[in-house]
Amino acid sequence: MDNVKAIFLDMDGTILHKDNRVDIETVEVISQLRNQGYKVFLATGRAHDEIHYLVPESFEVDGIISSNGTLGVVEEETIFKHSLSYNTVLEIVKRAKQQAIYYEVFPFDRQRIVLKEDKAWAEELFEANTPPGKVGESEWTSRKESIVEKVDWEDSIPDSTFSKIYLFSPDYDKITSFRNQLIKDEASLHISVSNSSRFNAETMAFEVDKGTGIKEMIEHFGIRQEETLVIGDSDNDRAMFAFGHYTVAMKNARPEIQALAKDVTSLTNEENGAAVYLSEHFINN
Repeated sequence: MDNVKAIFLDMDGTILHKDNRVDIETVEVISQLRNQGYKVFLATGRAHDEIHYLVPESFEVDGIISSNGTLGVVEEETIFKHSLSYNTVLEIVKRAKQQAIYYEVFPFDRQRIVLKEDKAWAEELFEANTPPGKVGESEWTSRKESIVEKVDWEDSIPDSTFSKIYLFSPDYDKITSFRNQLIKDEASLHISVSNSSRFNAETMAFEVDKGTGIKEMIEHFGIRQEETLVIGDSDNDRAMFAFGHYTVAMKNARPEIQALAKDVTSLTNEENGAAVYLSEHFINN
């Protein structure tokens, strides 16, 4: 890995703990890497505007790819931006409502949106303090925080530009069926479909994913594909593993995700496994 110049880090399940926060050890390792000349980037399914809630004030990276490759930002400058169409957003929300799938629509320029008519149902869905069934604690906590702090409850979806739609159900069979139908309709809806857990789906602009986001980011910096290293843990990192040259999966990733990578961290995200791995391989002690 002597030729690595750019390091791309997923957030959920990689550098975030289950409380959806980044530990100071990870911040310090990223700082040391950047001081040694490496470029460090986030490549996350999270929306750009929510990232500051999850990291300490001292957290700095060279660029952020958010919403699964939809938006690329370097020093507050937008490098690339890919929007869902308005009609597509309306169609997917309609489908979600028909099947009682929870949804959040993410405009680029404001907080996420849920329709007012669905507020009572959404609040009831997430009223439990602990996640139902096999839903992950991190995802459940994020949704509970979201409906309290990060959602704008609107009478209608405004005609705007949108980074993604997040869709969720604690019913595994229901969300799996819904996701598979979206995948089947990718071409007709002109969307890409991904998921960061078994209980969600996310739709982005057509043929956009973390892999395309990394490609656009390294082209901006003049970095070659063979100089990239990526670390991730979940299904929405598959495209990142397919594009990145050196690929590392987290110890807490499912076996089928680990099988996609060339290496696996010795520690989980709760143990700052990504930071420890990078420190061991790249930091001059």
